[in-house]
Amino acid sequence: MPEPAAHDVHDWPRDWQKLGVLTWISFLTAAAFSVLLFAFLDPLDIVDAINCPYMDSRNAGYAIGFVFLWLQGWIGGWLILRLVRRKRNWPHRIEH
Repeated sequence: MPEPAAHDVHDWPRDWQKLGVLTWISFLTAAAFSVLLFAFLDPLDIVDAINCPYMDSRNAGYAIGFVFLWLQGWIGGWLILRLVRRKRNWPHRIEH
């Protein structure tokens, strides 16, 4: 496979890199925690407890639970990225 020319290689902008890493990490975290959650809880038991007649299959419960965990991880990670800022290189103060 030929190597791409130097002018054909495009780096992602820093913000896109952050969003990509955030999305991937939150996906992996949601996968791990959904395994742990649904090892102990049956989605149909939750449906019976809240009287939700619209969901009648376990697969729908697994999917909704996974998406919920993924969104929770993504929102938490995004808040961390917004609140933790890296050190800026401001112009140095001139002392007399």
